[in-house]
Amino acid sequence: MTKGIAYPLLLAFACWADWAGAQTIDAMEWVQSGQDRVLRIGFTANVHYLRQTPQADSITDLAQLSFQIVAADESVLAQVVEEGKHLDAGVDTPNVDLTYVPQPAFSPKIVTLRLGSKVQVQARQGRDGRSIEVILLHADSSLALPAMVESVADRHFMLQLQSPQDSSALPRLPSQLQDYALFTRPTAGSKVGDNDLMLGYFKTEQDAQTVLAQVRKRFADARVLPWEAPAQTPVPGPAPVPLPAAAAAEMAAGSAPGTTAAEVVAQGKALLSEGQQALQENRFQDAVDRFNQALMLPPNPASQATQELIGQAWEGLNKPDKARLEYQLYLKLYPQGPDAERVALRLAQLPPPLPVAAASPAAGPAKSRYSATGSISQYYYGGNTKTESLVNIASGVDQNTLSLTTQSVLVSSWDASAKYEGDGEQTKLVMRGSHSDNLADSSTLTTATQGLISAAYMDYHHDASGLSLRAGRQSAIGGAMFGLFDGVSASLPFGQGYKADAMFGVPANTLINAPQQVLMGAMIEADNLFPHWGGNVSLVQQNTEGIVDRQAVGLDTRYFGDTVSMYSQIDYDINLNVLNAVTLQGSMQGPWDSTVTLMLDDRKAPTLQVSDALIGSNFMSLAQMVAAQGLASVQSAALGTAAEAKQAMLSVSRALAPKWQGSMDLRYSEVSALPAIGNFQATPATGAQYNVSVQLTGSNLYSARDINGFNLSYLSSDLMQGTQIAYNNLTGIWGSAGSIEPSIRYYTQTDNTDTRLVRISPGLRLSYKLSPRASVMGESIYELSQTDGPTNHETSSSVYFYVGYRYDFQ
Repeated sequence: MTKGIAYPLLLAFACWADWAGAQTIDAMEWVQSGQDRVLRIGFTANVHYLRQTPQADSITDLAQLSFQIVAADESVLAQVVEEGKHLDAGVDTPNVDLTYVPQPAFSPKIVTLRLGSKVQVQARQGRDGRSIEVILLHADSSLALPAMVESVADRHFMLQLQSPQDSSALPRLPSQLQDYALFTRPTAGSKVGDNDLMLGYFKTEQDAQTVLAQVRKRFADARVLPWEAPAQTPVPGPAPVPLPAAAAAEMAAGSAPGTTAAEVVAQGKALLSEGQQALQENRFQDAVDRFNQALMLPPNPASQATQELIGQAWEGLNKPDKARLEYQLYLKLYPQGPDAERVALRLAQLPPPLPVAAASPAAGPAKSRYSATGSISQYYYGGNTKTESLVNIASGVDQNTLSLTTQSVLVSSWDASAKYEGDGEQTKLVMRGSHSDNLADSSTLTTATQGLISAAYMDYHHDASGLSLRAGRQSAIGGAMFGLFDGVSASLPFGQGYKADAMFGVPANTLINAPQQVLMGAMIEADNLFPHWGGNVSLVQQNTEGIVDRQAVGLDTRYFGDTVSMYSQIDYDINLNVLNAVTLQGSMQGPWDSTVTLMLDDRKAPTLQVSDALIGSNFMSLAQMVAAQGLASVQSAALGTAAEAKQAMLSVSRALAPKWQGSMDLRYSEVSALPAIGNFQATPATGAQYNVSVQLTGSNLYSARDINGFNLSYLSSDLMQGTQIAYNNLTGIWGSAGSIEPSIRYYTQTDNTDTRLVRISPGLRLSYKLSPRASVMGESIYELSQTDGPTNHETSSSVYFYVGYRYDFQ
């Protein structure tokens, strides 16, 4: 879509009257955090990050982030409409496609990221309770590492990555280090067989330090050492292919005392065979890994073929520059024979290196720039249910069959932003929302259409002062201020690491009709108040018809270290003298590639405000109710509308093998009872509910882009016990253009009335990118359930499906 079309569409959709549905994903953007490029995913709900798949040390273009929704509006919790967002590639970032397929009945939730190139990322909880951050540890397109020194005379420094290191179990080599020599050396003063893992070679210490900064995130104890020419270790057995002196010295550096010729030949042959198999199956990254390990061995009969094939593997990964280096090295090592002619031909057929454009001093940066980004999507949701019942009655057994269409809905979504970048300032216009048309028989419906604008604002930012102004429908700025409101907000930095925020407007999402509502709030933020520490303190007041409806203070604290992060929030209602919410979330990167996350949460649901007393009452306004019953009585009634919801969760995940990850989640939840209010019946307490979930996840098991999840869950409460076994799969097909996602769930439950439920739910989701901008997708789930109780037997089947498309524009 051209920019000329995008702007009129943006204004046209701003006038669309009916909007519907809630959205969980608020925004996605690249930000700079210290030395890191970070993908920040914002949510419209409080979320708790759990884990990423595959694990952080993997190079991948497909990742999934698991999270739990801690607190959200009911519309978010019940959301069924798929969401997607797209970011084009930048100078140092790949393009990103985000997909979120909500499943109201299941937890945790999953966000899928499809990246434009193979990268290494690490996810973490964001700096508040409504974001998850994905750190870009490495992207091939953004490397600026020094070249490896080829001449022996110029080798002055090397890196010691690990000590000691068993040479028979070398770790997977990250792609950013593939151009360097990885070898082992005997550990000084240690027993025979102990080796240090080394990386080389560098001419200057500065070059070595530059690479050291890249590997420290994986090898915490890495250090720079002066290089010393190793003593050559003769390898008995079949004579290797004659090598130049420099190459022979490099190869010999990888040999370890006690390694026999037979072992070297066997390892080289096995790794070559595995790499060839991966190459035939188009698993190019796996092929590169195997060939690299084979080339770390001393010279052997497999070395020559391996040196050629690794170049082909790099071609398969669309990395012609890396393939060129391998082919050039091959011709240096093996310049004679017909194989050399074949390699020389492949080298000549590679595209030429891209020229480095010289900066033109006369061409300065553009003074202004317009851009528009966003997406349009439509989904049709359909489904039907058939139920057969056998009921024991006095005259015998009665059989009933019920079949009806449960849904037929067309949902249209719009997510767009237009941006103007001037000289030191930016102005942005954002529109986001969705509209639904219920196409089923209107006699069965209470509402034919529904609508909600989830964002519609103009944002202005001044670079020099840091001033930000926003006007329109927007999310609250944080702290004790939450939810959507229509109004204005402002943010202004002051001092070093401090910022003041303010907001004024009218709440957009209310449970009841409360006229003349006014919302005001202020917040002071502090970053790096102490090393790694930050937080904010906030004050919010909401008046309805001149009556104080909500008055609260909030305190947020956050800690971000290298391996530990923590976020806590306290919201205290000073009008009702009640603790409204307290939450603590944290994550820790532990040893053995493990991640531990913790969440404790205790809050009122819904959030306390005096106008909630109108729920179920016959009064039309808060002023009338206060005049009739008195403020103290109304406040007491408001307290009775909110239950106390408690949650706790402990999640542990760790890498079990290069392609396998295991995790365990322990959950606790409890919701207190609610008395009868007006026309609403009393709700009993849920009692303590416990859930134990064990998951095994395999990544890239049979292709370059697949994720396989095996899950076993057990749920226990005072009312029932349930067990679920589930399998879900995501496989990339047709390169990165499509994906197929089969799944199956088996669930059984027995409650305290001896009623047993058994349900099996197979499903299949498909998606395909028609172009870099346009995608089509669809999902179908078939559910068969059987319920057996003391007085009835019921079998039901249902089919649920949706089909849709999304178009991203810029």
